[in-house]
Amino acid sequence: MTGRVRIMAGSPEEAAAIQARLATVLNVAGGDRDYPIRNGLGVRRYLEVRLPQERAIRATSTRADRPELER
Repeated sequence: MTGRVRIMAGSPEEAAAIQARLATVLNVAGGDRDYPIRNGLGVRRYLEVRLPQERAIRATSTRADRPELER
């Protein structure tokens, strides 16, 4: 499962701190470039995040009416 995160922070250092905190619970890619926010209000940073394999969500289903469809 992959997702996208946009960090909007007051400074590149603050964005880096937020990214480091996210990296403690998620696999993080990107974040190598900051984009200025209009009117000088800080920076944006874009990341792609993924749940670590050991925390991946797995769904299973059963069909009582058709057992041949069970996985």
